[in-house]
Amino acid sequence: MARRGFLLYNQNTVRNYFKPLDRGEVTSFSRNSYEVVFSVFMVALAYFYRSSPQVSYPRILYFFLLLLGSNFVFNYLLKRRASVSLWLIDLILLANFWIITGVLYYSGRGESYFWVLYLLPVFAASLMASFKDAVGIVSLCVLAIVAMAWPMGGGDISKLLALAVKVAVLIFSAGVVYGTAQLRKRAEAGLAFKRDQVELLEREITQKDSELVKTASAGEVGTLAAGVMHDLGNAVSVILLSAQIAAEEEVPEKKDLERIIKASKFAKSVIANAFGIARGEEYVFETAPLKEPVGNAALLTEYSARRRGITVETDLPDGLPQLRLSKVHIERLFINAVSNALSFVPDNGKVRVSAKAAEGGVIAEITDNGPGFPAALLKDGVKAFSTTRKEAGGTGLGLYVCDQIARRHGGSLSLDNPPEGGARIRIFLPVNGPG
Repeated sequence: MARRGFLLYNQNTVRNYFKPLDRGEVTSFSRNSYEVVFSVFMVALAYFYRSSPQVSYPRILYFFLLLLGSNFVFNYLLKRRASVSLWLIDLILLANFWIITGVLYYSGRGESYFWVLYLLPVFAASLMASFKDAVGIVSLCVLAIVAMAWPMGGGDISKLLALAVKVAVLIFSAGVVYGTAQLRKRAEAGLAFKRDQVELLEREITQKDSELVKTASAGEVGTLAAGVMHDLGNAVSVILLSAQIAAEEEVPEKKDLERIIKASKFAKSVIANAFGIARGEEYVFETAPLKEPVGNAALLTEYSARRRGITVETDLPDGLPQLRLSKVHIERLFINAVSNALSFVPDNGKVRVSAKAAEGGVIAEITDNGPGFPAALLKDGVKAFSTTRKEAGGTGLGLYVCDQIARRHGGSLSLDNPPEGGARIRIFLPVNGPG
């Protein structure tokens, strides 16, 4: 125990020592291939100008090939990452700066037309890095251009003007690109805040058991109305905020449009179910495929899963028979079942929802790679208010609601731990619904 405490102390000490060197990460970096395309163009240009007395051939070609290869590798690495350290961005910028300086050195130095290549690291720094990084890379490029042009005669006005133009182009380009990037970042920050609000509402819809399911049998109209308005309020907020995000983006993301559609269908189902209860029918049955309510449940549990890096897979073949079901309740059944699995699956785990045709109906399974169900639960069965997660806020109603919904459909629910590990919820739903 003492050794472990000593090791933890040393780790914290080392981490605190290097903390001042942590400059953070950046997510808004280039994922396109314009640098590679530009480098290919420059390689061709160097080849056609190989007879120029200013060009040291084939040395300059080696530097162009190095510039092409390095940018190809950098783009390949960046495309595979969601965020990168600013130190890595600086390393990439310095590598490009060194290679471009070599190109200028072997193509006429101060007389080289390839000085425009310095715009590559200048643009990249202005777009991705901080203000200090942009100023630093521009200063390096200006110093390199001045060093290449040195010495200059005092009376050579044309060279001085050419040098001033080059410096002005670099500084002006950096300022324009940096200002544009900051405006875009502020707009993206506003959209990100709105998207967070949408995801927060999605999480509330997912994690809170529906008041409709709990109060339908009690017949408390006031409580029922409050539950309906609450669910509708969340659904309308998701629709409104997603529509605002889609309207402010140049190209609306498909995921935002899907949220609008799914939330609209969810609200419509809540209203239809409330009318059914008002008419004395707790469940409104209709013939429909199972894929739609399962898809809605998967979308509404997306936030909880993605926050912890958990993958939720759905596998429902097209040939499944249609069932007589209450879609809003079946949707809630799968929301509760998947949420239960997410509560126990470790970070970066996996939850799978599958279904197959069976005699007289469909068998759906929700499996995960978590620790499995406790032996007491498997022995005693699903009971209301029986939970192993009281300290984490569990109510013990999730699986109980699933079981009750399955029974109201004339089906059944069972729990087991498969031989390969994890937990499995198996649900049978008959084609014809309740008898």
